[in-house]
Parts: sequence; structure tokens; C-alpha cells
Amino acid sequence: MRYLLGARVLLLRACGAWLLCLGCAWSAASFESQLREGMQLRRAGQLNEALALLSAAQSLAHGDEERMRAAGEFGMALAQARRTDEARVLLTRAYQLATVAARPAYALELGLLAAQARDQATASRYFEEARRSSDQRLRLAASLNLARTLQKSERLPALLALSADISRMGEPALSLNLGHQARELGATELAWRSIEQAHSQAAAGSRLQIEALDALAQLYEDQGRHADSLALDQAALTHLRPLPQGALGELAIALEWRDARLHKALGQPPQSLAAYQRAVDRIEALRADIPIDMDDGSSSFVRLFEPVYLGLAEALIDASEKLLPDQRAEHLRRARDAVELIKQTEMQDFLGDRCAVDAVKGGSATVIPAGTAVVYTVLLPERLELLVETRSGISRFTERIASDELRAQASRFAKALRSSDPAFMPQARQLYDRLLRPLEGLVTAQQLDTLVVVPDGALRLVPFAALHDGSRFAIDKFALSTVSGLSMTNTNASHESQALSLMAGVANFGPVVSKLVLSDAGRGLMANTAGGTERSLRESLALPGVTREIGALGKILPGDRLLDESFTVEAFSRAARSGRYRIVHVATHGVFGGDARSSFMLAYDDLLTLGNLQEVLGAEALRRHSLELLTLSACETAEGNERAPLGISGAAIRARAKSVLGTLWPVDDEAAVRVMERFYQLIADGRVSKAQALRQAQRELLAERPFAHPFFWAPFSLIGNWL
Repeated sequence: MRYLLGARVLLLRACGAWLLCLGCAWSAASFESQLREGMQLRRAGQLNEALALLSAAQSLAHGDEERMRAAGEFGMALAQARRTDEARVLLTRAYQLATVAARPAYALELGLLAAQARDQATASRYFEEARRSSDQRLRLAASLNLARTLQKSERLPALLALSADISRMGEPALSLNLGHQARELGATELAWRSIEQAHSQAAAGSRLQIEALDALAQLYEDQGRHADSLALDQAALTHLRPLPQGALGELAIALEWRDARLHKALGQPPQSLAAYQRAVDRIEALRADIPIDMDDGSSSFVRLFEPVYLGLAEALIDASEKLLPDQRAEHLRRARDAVELIKQTEMQDFLGDRCAVDAVKGGSATVIPAGTAVVYTVLLPERLELLVETRSGISRFTERIASDELRAQASRFAKALRSSDPAFMPQARQLYDRLLRPLEGLVTAQQLDTLVVVPDGALRLVPFAALHDGSRFAIDKFALSTVSGLSMTNTNASHESQALSLMAGVANFGPVVSKLVLSDAGRGLMANTAGGTERSLRESLALPGVTREIGALGKILPGDRLLDESFTVEAFSRAARSGRYRIVHVATHGVFGGDARSSFMLAYDDLLTLGNLQEVLGAEALRRHSLELLTLSACETAEGNERAPLGISGAAIRARAKSVLGTLWPVDDEAAVRVMERFYQLIADGRVSKAQALRQAQRELLAERPFAHPFFWAPFSLIGNWL
């Protein structure tokens, strides 16, 4: 138990008996030391180290009491790391091993896990059990957590009823919990009283006192009393800064972040920039310990990573205005690095997996070729910043437009193209003026012919090739490619002139349709088909152009084909695992949604998820020879979801592919065959880059009147290595 520490080794002191029990004493001492140090690290927020020690302590435990304590502490550390399934197993074990007196404490922990899983009935049952404890502190903690399960109208009266007992108890953790809940409910007076009491009760310099200072600073910030909030925040930081960088985890980040916000609000940019940098340094030191999903189900990317990294980027860009050219460039490069951190954490959030992204980031040193510019779009609340890096250096361009307005423009334009709206041109020109016209002087001066865009938010929905300067489309001026982040892009050039390919496609779907109708996406698709039956869904899914597409590509690319019933998940896995192929072309329905769980493709017999792709295309044989290109020719991104295009990038990361060619919306069969055939002809020829090959294929389609609308040629998106 977290507050019940034994000292069993002391029992072995008497009469020299330790000589006879040396092995036993060493084992007990090891167990106690491992457990104690693991508990201390857990409370300090250093979870990776804590988990290692507590796991070791569990293996050293003897007897039910030690096994109970080891399982309980290890379970609480896993819960703190948001590894909830593993935590539940261990805490249940501790609960089962516990005595009647010790069991309520584990019931409280299991109740907290159930509450996080939104299982209110189970949470309430465990909290009620904990409330029957003989320990008053435990009873009050359980009652506070039960209050969180109540309706809003019942919650405040329950808290008020508890406040007198909590005040008399003199336990700062309980007072702090009460204060946080009162603030959430807008009960300002109760929040102030409870948090101030927690501050006065906590030991000087303790974690609880730092938490109380943090909570008081937040109350002042809520009221716009920035100077008062800053004084309290810095008092907390004074206690914190002598501690190790990883100490107190997310609390330390929150304090540095508030310090940055308050200095900005008080008109102190240098101090704000320094605080943002400290906050980012702390995040980087703790990244592995910060879960993707927070206790309340919110995303750590949305709640923490993005606002802190973006705040640093904005502070660096603003500070660059007053610097000499060399220092200005250095600040802009640091701002670009902060944006890259945003892109990495957003992809981790999308995939629900840090390891897949960590495995590819920084995989190759990027040297930007002559004639190429990498364009970062940075959406700030009241302006758009364009950071443009070329071989000659980095430049900055600013457009004064609110981010909400720009997002709305981007979404309207994407919707117009997706629906083949003939009145798209005013929007194409408007967005060109915002996104590309500021670069024209640089394009001319450096003779740029390729733009690699790192888009932000709703701008991911925009095919930049379809932007229009009033005379011609952007695709007529330069090749355009996208990267989810340059740090996640393998920019090594291919050295294989004749690469084998695996071409897989389905024109008429088999057993997968029966499995699809069991999913939310399948039920939605079936409801939109005439008849609303599985048969009607099967007919609507048919892709007659795929047979022609695979046949045409087979004449260009050497390799193997899997068509219709031969394209099963097992057959695809077996072929891909051979490691023989540098190009994998998949022509089938697929949808990329707002996260990896809502993203999938259809084989003939089953769903092919992003997890399947990682398992199959991330096999050892392919790790030795990177996949050069993954093409998803009939897949699409979910309409209106600005995160959906991350699914195409995520597929490349899962598959360890240097590039992925996908489509933003459902593509006309004839257009798909024409673009793919020409693209692969140019790739096989080997004289142009992938970006230039796609550009030529799109321009040839654009030149034909029936296909002149961007609906036909603009959805093709090359993401990743453009060379």
C-alpha cells in the first residue's frame, strides 16, 4: 500500500541470527529497497524508472503480504502511466490478496480505474466499499470520488456536505481535491477556501504544497490577475527547480507553461520565450512518461503538447523580428524545430503509438536539393506564418488572417473540389493569395520548381496543386508534395533502377463485406445504399476499374499481382513479408478517419488495418530494405475531418515506406487509371523525381477537357520522400 511501508528486515537483528538467515535478509532488504525507491520515483512522476523497480520488487516478493504490496504499488504506477488494463490486473490481484482492513484502499484504486473507463456502476461500487473503511481519510477520499460520479446539480451539495469534515481532517490532498472539483463547478469561494487550506496544511517544499501553489495561481489566472498568478507560480517553481529535470512530471510542465503565458500577458516577451523553452525542455525529458490519453480521456497532444510547442514557435518567430540576419535565421530554425515536434506528437496521437513514430523520426539527414523549398504552414490565432526553407536558408512570410477564418476557407475549398463544384475558382484564387503568392519572389529568385508542404490543420484537406494564381493552376508552376514532418521523412534517394512491385486490388469484394457491415463505418455505408442491404452494399463497393488498373500497371512494373479472391489478408501478408518488393500498390476501398482505429482498407476477405500494415510491411525483411513507395489508389480521407489525411501518412509510417501516394477523395475510375499508368511509366524511366512524375501525370489529365476540373486530377497526394 502506498502509505503502509514495512521494515521487515529489522526482525532479523537479534542474537546474531542474521548469520543463519543471510539469504532471507538479503532478499527482504532487496524487496523493501526496490519497493521503497520505486514508490518514491512514482510519486515524483519518473514512471519508467519506477515501473522497472516495482517490477523487480514484484519478482522478489514472498508471502501474501509482500505480493499484495508489490502488486498494489506496481498497479498504481501502471495506472499513473495510463496502462490501465495491466494496472487493473495487478490491483485486482492486490485486492484479492488483501486483508479485510487493507482491501478498501485497493477498492479505491480500482474505482478510479473504472471511473476513467466511464464504467460508473463499477466505480460507484468500489467507492462505496472504500467508504466503509475504518480509515477516515480513505472514507473521505472515496466520498470525494463518488461526488464526481453525480449529476452536476447534485455534485456541489455533496461537496459542501464533505467540506467541514475535510477541513477538520487537515489532510492537504483531500482539501486540494475538493478545491479542484469546486473550481470545475464554478464554486469560486469553496475553491479558494479549500486550496488555501491545502497550501497552509502541506509541508514546506513538498509536492502537495507545489500543487496547492499551482492551483492558487490558476485561480488568479482565471480572474485575469496575471501579476498575482505569476508570483504564486514562481514561488512553486522556486521549490521545483532544484529538483531533477524529470521530477513532478506534468506538474512541472504546467508551471513553466503558465509562467510563459503570464509573462506574455504582462508584455514581457523575453521572459515568456525563456519559460516556453523551459517547458519544452521538460516535456522532452518526460515525453516517454506522458501518456497519449489523459485520465479524463482527453488527448495529451491537444491539452499539452501542441499548445506548448506552438507557444514556443510563436515566441521565437516574434523574437526574430528584432534580430540581425544570422540570429534571425537561428530563431526561425528553432521555431521550425518546434513545429516538427508538433507534427511528431500529432502523428503519435493519431496512431495511438509513440514507438512507430520514434522508429522513423530522424532516420536520415535531410539536405534540401536545389530548386526545392519546404513550406511550413503555422496557424496562429490571428495570423498565418509561412516558414520556408531552401538550400540557401530559411525565410518567413506573414499573412494577417484569423486561423478560424483560414480553416473555414480551406474546408469550403476542399468540399467544393470533392463535390465537383464548377464554382470553385474564387476560392482557389483566394487561397493561392494566402498560401503561395507570398512566396513568388523567393520562387523566382531561387528558381524553385518543387514545393514540399508541411500543412497544418484544415490545410491538410487542400490539394495545393489546385490553387490558382488567376492565370494558371499551381501544378503548372511547380511540383507539389506533402510531408507530415521532415523529421519523419526518409529523404535518401533510391538506388534501385528496376524495383519489383506487388500489385493488389479488388474489383468485386467477397467475405469482407459481411465483416464490414458489423462495423460502424459499414453500417453507415449500408444505410446510404439503395435498398440498405448487404447485397446492395456489395454492389455499391464494386470497383470495375481496378481490373484494368492492375493489368495496365503489370505491363509497366515487374512483379506480382493479387487480384480479387487472390487478394486475401493472408496472401498479401505472405507476399509482402518476403521483402522482395520495393513498390506496393493497393487498389481497393479504404477510409482514413480521425485516428488509426477508424482507418482501414478492404482486402477480398477481411479488413486491412493500419496495425496490419505495420505487422506485415514492417517485417524484418522489409526493415533491411525500405519500401520505396506505397500507393493506395482507391482509398480516401473522411470528408471534413482535418486529421483524416494523417491516415495516409500514418500508413507510410506503419509500413516503413519512404513515400505514400494516396487520394483525398473518391477518384473517377478512368482518371485513376490514366494518372497511375503515366506516373509509373515516368517512375520506371527513372529520369524524374516522384513529385515531378506525379505533376506530369496530373498536367496531362488537366490538359484534356473532360478531366480539366480538379475533381479528377487534384486528389492524388504524394506524401513523404518526393525525390
